[in-house]
Amino acid sequence: MKFHVIIVCFVQFSLYEKTFADDHPDTYLSIEELVQKYGYPIESHEITTEDEYMITIYRIRHGKDDKTTNTKPILLMHGLFSQCEHYITNGMNNGSLAYLLADNGYDVWLGNSRGNQHGRKHKYLSPEEKEFWDFSWHEIGMYDIPAMVDHILSETGKKKLHYVGHSQGGTALYIMTSMKPEYQEKLGLVSLLAPAGYFRHFRSPLIWPLVVMERELVLLTQLTNIYELPPKYINLPELLLTGCKHTTFRLRQICEISYHLGIGGDSGLFRQEMLPLVVRFIPTASTRQPLHYSQAINSGHFRPWDYGEDQNYEIYGRAMPPDYPIENITTPIAIYYGNNDILTSLEDIEEISDVLPNVVRRYLIPNVKWTHMDFIMATNAARMLNIPLLNFLKKFDSKLESK
Repeated sequence: MKFHVIIVCFVQFSLYEKTFADDHPDTYLSIEELVQKYGYPIESHEITTEDEYMITIYRIRHGKDDKTTNTKPILLMHGLFSQCEHYITNGMNNGSLAYLLADNGYDVWLGNSRGNQHGRKHKYLSPEEKEFWDFSWHEIGMYDIPAMVDHILSETGKKKLHYVGHSQGGTALYIMTSMKPEYQEKLGLVSLLAPAGYFRHFRSPLIWPLVVMERELVLLTQLTNIYELPPKYINLPELLLTGCKHTTFRLRQICEISYHLGIGGDSGLFRQEMLPLVVRFIPTASTRQPLHYSQAINSGHFRPWDYGEDQNYEIYGRAMPPDYPIENITTPIAIYYGNNDILTSLEDIEEISDVLPNVVRRYLIPNVKWTHMDFIMATNAARMLNIPLLNFLKKFDSKLESK
C-alpha cells in the first residue's frame, strides 16, 4: 500500500514540476526578435491590395552566415487561423522552412492575409466595421496574393518567384492562378503543403457538426453581427497563451488534448514547449473563411461564395457559383501531403492532383501519423519535409538554369 502511495505522490510531483516549468524563451518574442535571435536579418514591407487592404509582409534577405541578398525570391503563405510566424516558430527544433531556404540562396518573403495580426488595416475601413470582414479566402486569392507577388517582383527586379503555401495558402494559390491566369507567368515552382481545395472525403469528427450547420451559422452571424471569429471582444492570442501555459489547473494538458483533437490525433511530433508560442500567433479571421470551407464540404464543389440563389443570379448570372477552373492552371506544382491529415485528406489531394494539368511532384510524407499541422510544427520537419522540398526546388532551378 505504501508503495502505491509513493508512486502516486511521485506522479503528482512530476506534474507539479512540469506545471511550474519556465516558459520557452521564444514565447514572448515578436517576429522581428524571433528572427534576429536565430541570426537572420528581417525587414517589413507594407503592401496595399487592389481593394485597399493594407498588409505587412516580412523579408529575410539572406542566410545566417551571409551578408549578400539572395537572388531567388520565394513567397511563403500560411493557412487559416495562422500567419507568417508559423513558418519560423519551428526554429526551436531546427525545423524552420524559412531559415533553411534563406541559408540555401533563397530571398524569403513571409506573406500574411487580410484579417490576421499583420493585416488589420484598410485605407477607409476599420476592423470595427462589418464591411472590413466582408471577405473569405476568395478575396485572399484574388487580391492579397497578387499584391504580394507584384510587390516582391518589383522590389527584387525578378520576373518570377517561387511559392510555398500551406492549407489555405494552397486554396488562395488555386484561386489566383485559375481566375487571374496572367499570374501564372510570374511563378516558378509552386510547392503546396496539404493544400485545401477538394473536400469530398472530409472526416474531422470535431469539425463535422459545425459543417452540417453551415446555413444556420451563416444566418447566426448575420443576426448577431459577428463577422470576426472569434468576436472582437475576445483576445484570442492572449486567452490561449494564458490558458496553455503551465498552470495549477492543468489547462496546459487540456490545450494539448484540444490541439491534437483539432488536427486529427497526436503524431508524437509536436514539442509541448512550442504550444504557448504557437497559440500566440493564432489570429482571428473573417467568419466567412471557415464557413466558405463548410460550403465546399457540403456541396462537393470548389467554387466562390454561395450567396443564395437570388443573389447568385445577380453576381454570377446563375443559380449556383461556377467552379474555379483549376484545370487551366499550367504552373508547375509540387504537392506534399500526409496520411493522417483529416482536414485535407489523402484522397482529396490525389483527386485534385489528377485534375491539375502540371503536377510535377506528388510527395506523400513517409510517416503514416503525419497530421495537418505537422507540415509546420513537426519536430522532424527538416528531415521529413523541408529538405526534400528544398532538394526538389534546387533541382527545378538547375533545370531552368541549364536551358
